[in-house]
Formats: sequence, structure tokens, C-alpha cells
Amino acid sequence: MHYSNTYTRKLVEQYREISLLNKTKALLDWDLNVNLPSKASEARAAQMAQLTALTTDRWLDTKFRLLLEKVNEQKDKLNDHEKAMMRNLNWSAKYYYHVPKELIVEFSKTTSEAFMAWQQAKKDNNFKLFLPHLSKVIKLNQLVAQHLGFTDNPYDALLDQFEQGLTTRQCKTMFDHVRRELKKLLTYIQKSKYYRESLDLVGEKHHYSLKRQRQLSQFALKKMGYDLDAGHFSESPHPFTMNIHRLDVRITTWYDRHDPRPSLMATIHEAGHALYEQGISEEYDVTPLDSGVSLGIHESQSRFWENQVGRNPVFLYFLTPVLQAFFPEQLADVHEEEITRLFNLVQPSLTRVEADEVTYNLHVALRFELEEALINNKIKPNDLSEIWKVKMKEYIGVVPTTDREGVLQDVHWSYGVFGYFPTYTLGNLYAAQFTRTMKKELPLDELLRRGDLGTVLSWLRENIYQYGSLYWPDELVQRVTGEKLNASYLIDYLNHKYRAIYT
Repeated sequence: MHYSNTYTRKLVEQYREISLLNKTKALLDWDLNVNLPSKASEARAAQMAQLTALTTDRWLDTKFRLLLEKVNEQKDKLNDHEKAMMRNLNWSAKYYYHVPKELIVEFSKTTSEAFMAWQQAKKDNNFKLFLPHLSKVIKLNQLVAQHLGFTDNPYDALLDQFEQGLTTRQCKTMFDHVRRELKKLLTYIQKSKYYRESLDLVGEKHHYSLKRQRQLSQFALKKMGYDLDAGHFSESPHPFTMNIHRLDVRITTWYDRHDPRPSLMATIHEAGHALYEQGISEEYDVTPLDSGVSLGIHESQSRFWENQVGRNPVFLYFLTPVLQAFFPEQLADVHEEEITRLFNLVQPSLTRVEADEVTYNLHVALRFELEEALINNKIKPNDLSEIWKVKMKEYIGVVPTTDREGVLQDVHWSYGVFGYFPTYTLGNLYAAQFTRTMKKELPLDELLRRGDLGTVLSWLRENIYQYGSLYWPDELVQRVTGEKLNASYLIDYLNHKYRAIYT
């Protein structure tokens, strides 16, 4: 990468240590989620806190701050890559320069302990085990928001950590529109003669080999172009992706012995995240440009691969004989139309990660409303379990009977991340708009019908992946699609797809 002056080069060289510390912490995060013995949680929390303290010290280092100020003074003389790096550094530095070090370290220690408590609470179906940890996480987030500053709502400061510039007001507008339109579509589907609450291909009386599910997931990964020599595929209580380096991007999935869909869709979803990171330009390694630009853009890629590819009827035409080969006893005589309905079954359900495309964003809207209320003390953590049930009835039309399938189902709050959930719906909006542009440039349906995912991946690498965080979300969307983000494309996509399936 070309540098216009020695100050920028020195700044990036010093940032390298911050980057490496973050990636080391990511490795410990991976181990925490996948391998850590239950008795090691306290020791791991201390280890994570120490790494966080070291990282914070590097941000607060006098020489580093002086270099940052020096380069900022010369921003008009920087080239485009340097300007992007400075924009990213200034955005990240805001957290470390406004939030006290003691609070940053305490946040790290608390969330490490909270994750282990959440795992046990979910396993035991006991929200009370997690409640004290959640209460502390909420208080710490409220403090972080106060230190970061905001104009209208403290939740804005938290949203901005995951999607630059995103506000509560924008989220309310987005969810009001999406929720209204999706309720209409859901009503149409539920009145259709093709509507079914379930299909007799999955469920308690069916058994799908876990070994074959793993093999199917590995087939999907290879087909998508996920480089296993630059990654790792494992299992965890909640599927996730961990970016340790462009050549070390790890993913997990989960399995249901009665239904192969959750594992396959989770694998495809997480691989979408991983492909983004694996596709970033090599010249950005260990610089402020070496990762995906925002959670919204990141989710656009995981949701694109999961939905616009994985659940696409034309791709399921290709996938049907594959599924039949892996599960001949269950699916050998099942027609492709039935497979399409199985993977696109619209049915209000309890779990976000297993929700269909139509109701998925309603799950996200519920979480947004609860998070915003918790951060603003409109509701109390003690009441969250019951409020969750009430809101599930209001938003989705179903009520969980256990906390495991209710308030404890998501891992995010144990990580301390408040403000993340809206990026899932934002990602769906981005994905629909990117897909619309892709279809103008590629014969997408024909490619998917043939199972040609390599051409799709090449388009994404050329237009999105290679740039890492060179362009912020609004600029990237404008460059790729020629216009600003437009929520109508998601609604059009869902209406077109599901009215066809249910007509």
C-alpha cells in the first residue's frame, strides 16, 4: 500500500500491535465459545480482561495519539486509502478516548463471565441464573453510552458501534415500515390454501443422521467457496463466525437430529460472513481496512447466502438430489416443489435463528424495542421474561413456554452487545438491494439452478469483499447499486417470492 508521508506509515505500524492484540483476543473468544471447560470461566475472564487492558493502553499511548493527531492535521494531503484508514481509526478511537479504561476492562471481564452464565442458564432453562449478569451488562452499556455521548437517545451511541451513524429514530422508521408490510404478507400467506403449520418431513418422529448433516454442511461450504485451509468448521451452542485473520476465519453451526434445515442454513449463513472476510484484499492485512465495514453489511452477506441463495427455489432445484442422496430414507421420493416449501415454510415460530424470511424481521423488531427500553430504563431486567412473552404474542403471534426458547435463546446480551440486533434487518435490506443489482449483471437464477456459486462469489468479491472497510456502508451501497439504501426492495423481493410459493 502506498503512503503519502512517513507519519501515516508510522501510525499504521503502531496500529499493527493493536490489531494483533484484537486478533489474539478473538482467538480466546473462539475458544470460549467452542472448547473452554466450564470450570475455567473465571480464569478466562481474567485473561480477556488483561488483553483488553493491553489493547486499551496501546490506544491511549501518548506517541500513538500524537501520531493520530499529526496525520489528522494533514488529512487534506492524504490519498484515498489513507483517508479511509484515518476515518476508521478516528471512529474506533472515540470509544477508547471517551470511555474510561477501568470501564472497558470491567466490561470485558463481565461479559466473559456472563457468557458462561448464559450457557448454563439456557441449558437449565433458568433465566434467574443469567439475570444478575444481564443486569450488570445493561448498566455497563448505559455507562458506555453516557461516556460516548448522544444527541437524542443513549441507545444511539450503542447502535453507532455496529453501524456507523445509525440512530434509534432511523430504526423506528425502518421497523415501522417493515413490520407493517410483513404483517400484510403474513396475513396473505396464512389465508392461502397452501398454508401449512408444518410439513410431515421433519419433527420428532423423523431422524436425520448428525454425521450426514455434517457432511451436507461440508458439501455446502465447498460449493460456496469457503476455504477450509484458511478457516475451521466446528459446533457451538449458538452458531457464529470469528475473524482472526483473512487466512483464519472460523465458523460454527448446530444440529437438530429431527430436522436438517437448522444446521444447513446456519452453516450457509456463517459461511457468508466468512467469505466476506476471506475475500478482503491482501494489501489491507493488519491495517484499519482489514475487516468488513459494518455489521449491517456483514449481515447482508450472511443473509444473502442463506436466503437469496440457500432458500432460493431455483437453487433448491439443484439441491434436491443432493438432499435425497444424503437422506434417502426420508427424502428419496419427495418432489422438488415439496423441498422448496420445506425450506420456505412460513410459520410464526419461537426462535429467531430458525425463523422464516417473512417473520424473521419481526423477531428483530421485538429485540430492538426491548433493548431500547432496557437502556432507557423503561422496563426492568427482572420483568424481561414475562415482557418477552407478551411481545412475542404481539409481534409473532406465538408465546414461548420456556425461557430457553424465549428470553435466553440469543447469545448476544451475554456478549454485552446492545445495538447489534437492528443490523440483521439492515442486512436484509442491503442484501435485497445488492441482489437486485446482481441480477442486472448476472443470470443469477440460471447460475443457481446449475449450482454455479463460483460466479456469484466472484461478483461479490469484485464488488464488495475486496474493499474491506475502505468504503463506509452508505458509500458502498451507492457504488454497488447506484442509489441509496431503499427498503422497498426487500418488501418487493419477499412479496414476489412468497406470493408465488403460496399461490
